[in-house]
Amino acid sequence: MLSFLPGPILLVFNLVVLSVVTLILALPIFVGALIRLVLPVKPVLKLLDSLYQFIFWTWAHFLSFEIALTNKTKWDIAGLDQVKVKGACMIISNHLSWADIVMLIVLYRGRIPITKFFLKHSLIYIPIIGQVCFALGMPFLRRYTRSEILKNPKLKTKDLDATRKACLSVIEHPTTLVNFVEGTRFTKAKAKAQKSPYQNLMPPKAASLAVALGIIGPKLDCILNTTLQYPKNDGGKVFIDLLKGRLHEVIARVEVIPAETIQNELTGDYMSDKQFKRRFTQKLRELWQAKDEQIAQLLGIAYQRPEPEAEAKAAAAPVAAPDAATKPEAAEPTPAPVEAQPETVAEAQPAAPESSEAKVAEAAASNAESK
Repeated sequence: MLSFLPGPILLVFNLVVLSVVTLILALPIFVGALIRLVLPVKPVLKLLDSLYQFIFWTWAHFLSFEIALTNKTKWDIAGLDQVKVKGACMIISNHLSWADIVMLIVLYRGRIPITKFFLKHSLIYIPIIGQVCFALGMPFLRRYTRSEILKNPKLKTKDLDATRKACLSVIEHPTTLVNFVEGTRFTKAKAKAQKSPYQNLMPPKAASLAVALGIIGPKLDCILNTTLQYPKNDGGKVFIDLLKGRLHEVIARVEVIPAETIQNELTGDYMSDKQFKRRFTQKLRELWQAKDEQIAQLLGIAYQRPEPEAEAKAAAAPVAAPDAATKPEAAEPTPAPVEAQPETVAEAQPAAPESSEAKVAEAAASNAESK
């Protein structure tokens, strides 16, 4: 309705309205966080979880309303009708823009429980938003260099402990974990630098996803494999275009991976079982290959399969800062922490299954020392 207004005016309008509404909804979350500290008992925690679910539902519908109010957006969505999750689930998605977070929340509003993202620790200092995310129990992760870990070995389990706690919270309360499997936003420059074997995607990082599923896989209702595209907007500027009322089209495709498939094919001991590790990595690559071809079809561009040499180079590409908790095999780059806005929630190193936690710590220590 307001999309006819000049972009700069809509930018200011959206920022002001979004800030005010977020602040209002944040107040009960801050109060709930204080109550949680004073009375950490199950009945109180259950009541607070219901409150947070309602606030999340309200915020999701507000975002949908604000987009409709200030943008004239065409929505091309398929596969969403079959989604209705009452328990825990996980979203895996390609990653193009900061706007992806907003799109996922809007797309799945009323269909999934509250979403949780893995965030860079620096984002905790963003006024209101950082504190709200902390109060909601989202994990904030730091990336340590190899030299820092060697000087202080205790650092090697910091992210592991945070991600393990986040995964276990999915079991205790209905939650949706969001995993941007590529670990960063896709750009042609980044894809070229990493020698990506895909035309429209960055290489997927199997380790973090596999270890997370090792913990919560049996408890998930489903995995929502989501593909996002903004064909009429520059991928790197989608979020600003959204705020300026210039988001022209959103394409979303949803594939539901059922609980049976998760348990039979995607859950195992990624840290210790080499055969499962190979199977899982291959399964994820096949999934990403299909997504790559799907994106080309959605965009109406010719698809050219990557050459085997390109895949080999991508698999052997060195990683600047490997994660301390896992040591990747040669065919896979080390997973980076999930990022949030500005480079959102992409992907953090989740914890290993409880049954193999000791092995994870031992492996992490030996990996850090060997590097």
